[in-house]
Amino acid sequence: MKEKIRKVILFISICVFLYSAFQLGSIFYNYYMIEKETEELTQEVITTTKEDNDPLHRVVDFGKLQKTNQDVIGWLYIPDTKIDEPILKGKDNDTYIRTDIYKKSNSAGSIFVDERNEKTFEDGNTIIYGHNMKNGSRFHDLRYYTKDDYFKAHQTVYIYLPDGSINVYDAYASDIIDAYSELYSTAIEYAKYIKDSLKGASVRTEVSEEEKPLIMLSTCYTTNSDDRNVLYARLREKVKPTE
Repeated sequence: MKEKIRKVILFISICVFLYSAFQLGSIFYNYYMIEKETEELTQEVITTTKEDNDPLHRVVDFGKLQKTNQDVIGWLYIPDTKIDEPILKGKDNDTYIRTDIYKKSNSAGSIFVDERNEKTFEDGNTIIYGHNMKNGSRFHDLRYYTKDDYFKAHQTVYIYLPDGSINVYDAYASDIIDAYSELYSTAIEYAKYIKDSLKGASVRTEVSEEEKPLIMLSTCYTTNSDDRNVLYARLREKVKPTE
């Protein structure tokens, strides 16, 4: 009898182990595919006009991107981070939360703007969402902006637009806020919003009083939490395409 019980326990243990191994393997394979597809897409649509690694000399092929998915409205890039991805706008905030640029179900979703925002990045505040993936993809790197040294070394944010122009932003603050914060607003009073966003920010810098469009990058702080890592940035200039 004891021998039978031992065999049953051993069988159950093996089944649990195999199931856990399968689940873990599926997770790592999913991470691998996310990184592979992102890298392949970047290589396919990004070129540089000069060999100097200047972000202003990068060119994004929006023809290819919008042929893949017409919801692509821009490309987000922060040098020396893993944030180098297309930006999409769906009919609502659920459209791309678990769907990739190829319109396939994907746990990593896509980088996308808030449903209240226009496609032009000219709103008072454009909110851009992305998942905090454990493999370092999407908006995982936002967590590092709570460190002053990292913030200072990665303050410039670029958004490439379909007309060939480039929006250059200066990050001015980083914080951890509640998902239901009033800071998740798109139509803002500039001076008040700057003041409120700086108020509790863990890392911050001076901001010009001259009104310019803002962006807010947002991602989950931890799983099953209403806290969000956010990065605030103000438009410095719009670089026109070279004629």
